[in-house]
Amino acid sequence: MKLDGFSAALRPRAKRIVPPDAATPADGGDARRFRRAFAFAALIAAAAGWGAAVALAGQTHTVIQKDRAFQVKQIDIAAGDTVQFSNEDQFLHQIYVASGGLDFDSREQPPGDVITIKFPNPGTFEIRCHIHPKMSLFVNVK
Repeated sequence: MKLDGFSAALRPRAKRIVPPDAATPADGGDARRFRRAFAFAALIAAAAGWGAAVALAGQTHTVIQKDRAFQVKQIDIAAGDTVQFSNEDQFLHQIYVASGGLDFDSREQPPGDVITIKFPNPGTFEIRCHIHPKMSLFVNVK
């Protein structure tokens, strides 16, 4: 039986059933593979960017000031890290960098206060207190 164009358009077509894994160009498999590969690449790029952001942020180290002294005499950190100086003493402190290559001189630091210094470049830096001249700490930045 011959159908004219109108009746052929009304005739139901058989659907082609393709398993999700079997992708062919005719059913858009290339596009599906491309979307999956693109999503995976975007995920990897985002993870790498997040890791780089964390690496750039650096770590924070804490040095306690107590009994008119730094509680450690030396600390080793990486370039880009930050050191927080926490005054857990009953006295004022006023810390400064006594070495070249980094210019830092704090305000008076009352008990309970925290002062932060970022160390962007490698080197060895001596930290001292204007008020207590015997206070000394060496920060080794790798």
